[in-house]
Amino acid sequence: MAIWTTDMNDEYIETLYIAKSIGKGVFEHGDKSSGKWQPGALRRPAALPVWSHSRNVQEADGLYIPTQETAMPDAVTGATPPGSFLLKTRLAQETPNEFKIWFEINQPWDWNAFWTNNKYPDDENYKTSSQPSLVYSSTIKQNTSETTQLVLVGHGHYNGKDGSINTDLSTITTAKMITESIEVKIE
Repeated sequence: MAIWTTDMNDEYIETLYIAKSIGKGVFEHGDKSSGKWQPGALRRPAALPVWSHSRNVQEADGLYIPTQETAMPDAVTGATPPGSFLLKTRLAQETPNEFKIWFEINQPWDWNAFWTNNKYPDDENYKTSSQPSLVYSSTIKQNTSETTQLVLVGHGHYNGKDGSINTDLSTITTAKMITESIEVKIE
């Protein structure tokens, strides 16, 4: 899960929240070399491709997902909440009066009739993503205290190769049930 802001031209401003595993490059089940799962370095470019490409920090290996060495700061990383949650945060960067807020979420191994586990059998990044990430967005005006509902605008690339948003949601099924609603309120 990632939450970030852009200006009205979709130029990245800042990350407000990123799942710790993605932001730090370490997954709880990232290393099985001892015969059982242990925390370990692992990067999943298909998990949140719109956020990672919007951030536009390309690592030495060509991926846009942070490594352990280039990890996101603790202030914006945390565990993915197991259910409903309230995130209180503030904009650290100079932000225009009107800007966009984005929310991207992905549930690994969430297969359906279209996004099957053998759709791209040789693509390791796809195999861990299944249905691609879903992207929600809305325009925020800082001078108002109204609650804004984020709207589902599309999905990310199935293997994370770019940050495009595909607006065709006809093949997305259970992934749409990950969230009921996403609201933002400026105070």
